[in-house]
Amino acid sequence: MDRFGSKVRIEWLPPYAPDLNPVEPVWSHTKYADLANYIPDDVRDLACEVARSLDRTAGNQSLLRSFFHCAKLRL
Repeated sequence: MDRFGSKVRIEWLPPYAPDLNPVEPVWSHTKYADLANYIPDDVRDLACEVARSLDRTAGNQSLLRSFFHCAKLRL
């Protein structure tokens, strides 16, 4: 038994592994789905729309699960 006990398991990942990071599809969805043809008036307008997109995504549990499924991570 290691010093963490049997409940913790360390998974070593490559230094940069976007395919294993479920945040990558969140940003991709925001960028290419929600904001695909969006033209902001200024940076503040863009920031507000990005925040709205992320709030909508956070409220969609099936979409969030799909991001983890896409990353092929065991939960």
